[in-house]
Amino acid sequence: MKVEKQFAALVLCLVVLWASRFAPLSCEALGDHRIEAAPSWLAIAAAGVLLTVFMYPLAYDVVSFLTYRLGWNANFDHLEVHPGDPPAPNARPISLKTKLLLLYPLDLAAVIVFLLPWWTKVAYCG
Repeated sequence: MKVEKQFAALVLCLVVLWASRFAPLSCEALGDHRIEAAPSWLAIAAAGVLLTVFMYPLAYDVVSFLTYRLGWNANFDHLEVHPGDPPAPNARPISLKTKLLLLYPLDLAAVIVFLLPWWTKVAYCG
């Protein structure tokens, strides 16, 4: 069921991209933001891909948690994130508690403060 969860997480990210047009960030409100990006297809694709990459780990863990709570999976198998690039062969993944307390709040802050306004400005205000 891992492929279905990956697909569902990707669909959830794309729904957030689509639903961002209904967010309170209007083009007038974004006029004073210092987001310097010309509305081109390259900027739209870059903003969408970067936003999806940042949201994907959280979306996957939400889908995995929902499938566990609904009884479709016997255990909660969250996405393993390893520290370092590339990780050492025997490195342990970041714990779920650390992800919930540190990684996901920082990830959401980057998405809400920078990436979502950038996406909105290049995709809808151009």
